[in-house]
Order: sequence, then C-alpha cells, then structure tokens
Amino acid sequence: MPIPLRFTLPAFLLLSVFPQWTTTASAEPAPAPVRLTLEEAYDRALATDQTIALALQAVVQADLAPARAWTRLTPRLNGTLNSNQSGSRSQGEEFSSNTDGRARLSLSQPLLDFTVRPAVRAGQLAAQESRMDYRSTVRDTILGVATAYFEVLRQQELIAVNRESLRLAEEQKNYATQRMEVGEVIRTDVLTADVTMQRARRSLTESENALRLARTVLANTVNLAPETVIEVREPAEYALPGSSLRDLHMKARRQRDDLQRLLTAVARRTENLTEVRARYLPSISASVSAGRNVQQNSNSSGTDGQTDYSAGLSISIPLFTGGEKALDLREAESEITRAKLEYERAAKISDEEVTSAWLQTQTLRQTLASLRAEVKSATENHSLVQQQYLAGEAKSLDVLQTLTDLNTSRTDLAVSLFQYQLALRELAVRTADFERARVERAAVRLAQPPPPDPAVPPPPRAKAIAVRTAKPAPKKAG
Repeated sequence: MPIPLRFTLPAFLLLSVFPQWTTTASAEPAPAPVRLTLEEAYDRALATDQTIALALQAVVQADLAPARAWTRLTPRLNGTLNSNQSGSRSQGEEFSSNTDGRARLSLSQPLLDFTVRPAVRAGQLAAQESRMDYRSTVRDTILGVATAYFEVLRQQELIAVNRESLRLAEEQKNYATQRMEVGEVIRTDVLTADVTMQRARRSLTESENALRLARTVLANTVNLAPETVIEVREPAEYALPGSSLRDLHMKARRQRDDLQRLLTAVARRTENLTEVRARYLPSISASVSAGRNVQQNSNSSGTDGQTDYSAGLSISIPLFTGGEKALDLREAESEITRAKLEYERAAKISDEEVTSAWLQTQTLRQTLASLRAEVKSATENHSLVQQQYLAGEAKSLDVLQTLTDLNTSRTDLAVSLFQYQLALRELAVRTADFERARVERAAVRLAQPPPPDPAVPPPPRAKAIAVRTAKPAPKKAG
C-alpha cells in the first residue's frame, strides 16, 4: 500500500537537511591502534604479568625461612594470671569466702640447639631455589610474549599472501570471461576460475579472523584490553649461536635455572638430614620465673601475699623416642636420593630439549632457502602459463594449478619464516641465553638477600652429582 505524500515529505526534508541522522546513533569510533614493538611487549609483560607477580611473592615468603629457623634461639617471655574464689558455710557459723590470685612471669632462653644451624642453611638454600624459580618464570613469560607476537606477524603475512592469491584468481576469472565472450573457451573455464576465486576469498576471511584472535591473545599476554588493535612490526633477526651442539648441552647444564635449582635442592636435603641427626644431640636452655600469690579471706581483716622466684638450667638429652627420629632419618636419606635422581632426569631432558631446538633451527634454515627458490620459480611459472593461456596454448586448469602451487609456496614461506625466528629464541631459552640482560634486570626487583653466612657452603655445581657417571681418569704409567 503506497504511503501518503504528507507523511513522506517531512521525513524526506529532514533527511535532506540532517543527513547524519541516517547513521546509527550508538556507533562509536574505532579505537586507535596501539603500536607495539617486541621489546616493548617484553617490558610491559614483565611489569604487569600475574605469573611473575606470584613468583615474586613466593620469593618473599621463602626469604622468611632462615629467620624462622633463627627464632629457635630467641628468648620466650610468658605471663600467667589466675584468680580463684571459693566459699563455705557450716551450721552455726557465718558464710566465709576465700579469694586466691596468682600472677607469674617466666623467661626462657635456649642456649644450645644443634638443629638451628642446619635449619638456617636449609632455609637459605630454599630461598635460593625460589629465586631460581622466579628467573625461570621470567624467561618462560618472555618466550610466551614472543610466541604471541610472532603469531600476529604470521597471520598478517598470511593475509597479504591470501589477498594476492585472491587478486590473481580474480584476474584469471576475468581472462576466462573475456575469452568465453569471444568464443575461444567454454563456460567451464569461467566456473573453474570462479571456484578458485571463492576459495581464495574464504581463505582470506579465515586469515582475517585468525589475526583478530592472535591480536586478542597478544593483548591478554601483555595485559591490554582484549579488543585492543595492536600493530606489530617485524623485529631484527635473531642470530644463530655459533657453538657446537655439545657446547650447547654443557652451557644448558651450567646456566639453566631449573637445573641449578635441582642441585640446590640436593644441598637443602643434605642440610635437612644434618638437622635430623642433630636432634639426637642434647640441648641446653635457661629459665627464670617470678610470681606473687595473693590470698584474701572474708573472716580476716587483711590480705596475705607471697612472692617467689626461680631460676634454673636444663639439659635435654633424647634417649628414646619410639623410633620416630630413626624414621625421620631414613626419610631424609631417601629425599636426598630422590633429589639426585630428579636432577639426573632433568639433565637428560635438558639435553633432549637442546638437541630438538637446535635441529629445528637447522631444518628451518635449510627449508627457508628452498622455499625462497620455490616461490621464485612458482611465480615465474604462473606468469608463463598465464601468458600461454591468453595465447591459447594452455588450459585453464594449468593456470589454476600453478596458482595453487604459488599460493602454497608463499604460505609455507610465511609460516616457516616466523617459525625460524621463534625457534632461534626457543633454543636460546633452552640454554638460558634468551634475553639474559632483561632477565637480570627483572631479578633486581627481588628483595636483597641476607648477608651470606660464612658457615654455609656454596651450592654444588653440576659435577657434584655427575661424579658416578664420569669416566675415571687413566692411570699414569710407572
């Protein structure tokens, strides 16, 4: 049913005078993109990441262990206050009540406890373990940032590849349409080219959505709003280490914080064993106490008071504990053996990780050289076959096949290029060389450690546990 002119004319005039009313009022301008380099992403993650903050709090808590052990030798002051009231009444006598009060103050001071020193050393070693965990967490967090950053770069490159593939597919469809109009080919060429073009458009849409997801992951990694549009740029190439594989293995065993933490755990377990053995030794403590008793009776007119004090020295000698200490001793010895086995297992896993990362870099480096040559040949081949098709010397399927080969080569090159840069950084992580200066700066955030105790031995190095696997030195003749 047609609408009367009297209703449409005012609306037409309003829309002509105020054309901005045709837009949605709730539309908001798109947020400005955030430009972020890889180094800026590292620094932002180190300053805001919750995992690093949790690891830092674990260090703060672990630093309390030595002080807690020292408290075994600190004095103890206790105060007690008691009050008691009683009453009685016998036949022919008045009701009588008694009020008793007692206040006492006691001070005890441990003088000799052989468990304190190993407990302090174990606490200091536990604090060192926590600091090594913190450094490992920092390094793993930075690697996670690099992974998310290179995923955005990879998706951006794939979008560029898919756009070029879509352009070439549209170009081929136009060529097929032109030749069909002049009767040189049949409609099959146009339909086949259209299928290839639609596939390229679908791949482009998938890549654009994958880029949005990658940007969201990167934004979450560096603690930005999920809807933030992040613009990234390709960082400088990461240099391939010139060391041999054997040198990389040794460097990893020497530098990796997780391996050094396991070595420190062996030393801490040894101190725990020393502490258990020290429980068999006597302990000495001194105590002083003073108190006053106050008693008041309702039948008497005054208050009786009495003050007393005592001082003494006690020696505690454990003679029999029902086998509890013996069980603790066996458990501590078992923990040392377990800690050594955990280190040996972790060292073998480290060798495998370093080997895998090193071989991955070698494979990708050779793959990149082949893919660059492949892309060059595929580009030239597609151009030649397309010219032959326009001249009527090649079929449409030949052109589309060369287009598929070119798209596959470009895609593989884009993927492998950023995989190679990420693999180089992962290899550096496995040898604890990745962003070493940045990790050191992040470690400055830790509270300053207490001054070292001269009686605490330094943590053992890797060779302290690998003794049984080392080959004996050859004996000299004579």
